[in-house]
Order: sequence, then C-alpha cells, then structure tokens
Amino acid sequence: MTATVVPFHSSPEPAFIPERVPAPEAEPRAVEVTEDFETLRDRGRELGNQGSYREAAAVYRRAAKVAAAAGDGDQADEALCGWGAAETELGNGANVMPELRRVLLGSNDDRNRWLASYTLARAHELEGQIKKALFYARLSHHHSAHAHRPGLTGLSHNLLGNLLVAEGREADAAAEYRTALRHAEESPPAWIAGAETNLGYCLLVGAIRSKGLRRGRMREGLRLIYRSIRAFRREGAVQYSMLPHLDLCFAHLELHRSATARRHGQRALALAKQYDDPAAIKNSLYLLGHVALQEDDSKTARQYFDELGHRFYPDQAGLTDVLMSLDLRQVVNLRA
Repeated sequence: MTATVVPFHSSPEPAFIPERVPAPEAEPRAVEVTEDFETLRDRGRELGNQGSYREAAAVYRRAAKVAAAAGDGDQADEALCGWGAAETELGNGANVMPELRRVLLGSNDDRNRWLASYTLARAHELEGQIKKALFYARLSHHHSAHAHRPGLTGLSHNLLGNLLVAEGREADAAAEYRTALRHAEESPPAWIAGAETNLGYCLLVGAIRSKGLRRGRMREGLRLIYRSIRAFRREGAVQYSMLPHLDLCFAHLELHRSATARRHGQRALALAKQYDDPAAIKNSLYLLGHVALQEDDSKTARQYFDELGHRFYPDQAGLTDVLMSLDLRQVVNLRA
C-alpha cells in the first residue's frame, strides 16, 4: 500500500497524477477522428482523474498519433507520458518503462522530462522497486525546478515522501510532505488533503514509536487527518478517506480509545471493500482484530483474523491463533 496520492490536477499538470484508489470506470466513449490534440489530451486527463485508466490510455494513444502526424514531437511525448501513467496504474508499468525512458533521455522539454521521471518513479514503486523509484523521484524533483510550472515541485516532494514512508523512514518522509505542502501552489483542496494525510500518518507513527508518547506530535497528526477527511467529504471524494480512517483506527487503538478506533476501522474496511483495495482490507482486518482484543471480545477478534487469513493467507494454518497471541503493531507499516 502506498501513501495517499490524489489525482485532482487537471491544471497545471500536463497529464493526470496517478491514483492508488481508482473510482469505478466510466463507460467507454468513442474518440472522434477530427478532434485536435488539446481536446484529446484534456479528455485523457479527465478520464485518468476519474480512475478510468484503460479508456484514458486509449485516448492518450490517439493524442500521440495526432501530435506525431502534425509533426509536434513535444506534444507526442506529453501524450505518451499520459499513456504511460494510465498503463502504470493498470499494472503495466514494466511495459511502458522503455518508452518513458526514451522521453526522459530524448526530450528537450522540461515538463515532459518531469512527467517521464515522475511516472517512472511511480512505475517502479508499484513494482516494489523502491530504490529505483527514489532515483527517478529525485530526478523528477530536479526537472520540476526547470519546468517553471506551479505545483510540480510539490508533487515530486510528495512522491518522495511516499517512497520514504514505504521504507519505514517516517521522519524523513514527514520533512518531504511538509515541503510538498509549502510548494502546493494552485493545488486543489483534495490534493492538499492527501498530502496532509500522509504527513499526519508520519507524525502519528513518530509519536507512537517514541519512548514516551509525544502528545504534541500526536495532536498535530490527528488534527491533520481529521481535517483531510472533512476536505475529502467537501470535495465529493469520500473514497480517498479510506487511509485517513485507517490511520485514525491505528492511532486511537494506541491511545486505548477502542470505541473510536472501532468506528474508524469499520469505515476504512467498508471503503476498502467498496473500492477493492486488498492492502487496506488486510490492514483494516488486522487492526479491527486488535481493537476487539482490547475490548476483551475474543470471538469478534477471531472472526476478523479468520477473514484476514482466508482472504490473504489461505495456506498458513493456525495464523489466527498466532495473531490472537502476538501483537505486531509496533512493526506494522500501514503504507508498505
């Protein structure tokens, strides 16, 4: 599971920013042959922001052909980066990496070099190759400084934070998220809420894992996460509150507020099942099992751990008994 990555960047971005929790795909729409590049690119961007990645990939492919036929290499590269981003979210990152590397090495357009390096980082992240992803994310940050386009630097810092938190380096990730928020020029409220969720999680983990619970850091983390949930609700993007609810379940469990932890854990689980996010389902079931144990409800705890085992570890006999007796919360990374 990666940290929250919200795609609401139809402007100023030249292509959509990938989303980890896609919305249901829209019905395919025919592409008119007579449409120009800008119309096709904007449609691809809109579809990507909606989570309709397969259709977005097809539209971006058409945009690349239109640009190439007009002899505009920069526009063709921009469309290919959009296509690569859509295919990456469909799980085809390894297939698009060669084309993205070609743009990165061959383009003279800083926006396209930023897009290519950012998408390569995302592709390697989804392949589990965090070291390579960090290399390309740092490269995207370099290109963002030359692209002279508001928001790109903030996006690169947020991506760097996501990769660092996946490695368990929450303190370093928190610094990246703070920088991302400082560079959030013209960024939509939902994107800001996503970055604040990520920062809030790092603060919570840092507070919980310190030798003495740091109340100030815990309060700031909780404040950011509650605020992000309200922002997602206002923006009509409730699906993106899945991780914030999971974070609040984790935090309130550690604070021995079991009723509050249970409420947020159940909400996270419902959203995870609705949007078919296996990692969030797994983490929700695990945390809810521990909430039940904290409430001395062994029957409910066993039900949650049984479901976790049946869904994700069907070959590991006796897993429920292990989870009933062993608390691994201090080493669990909800963003790994």
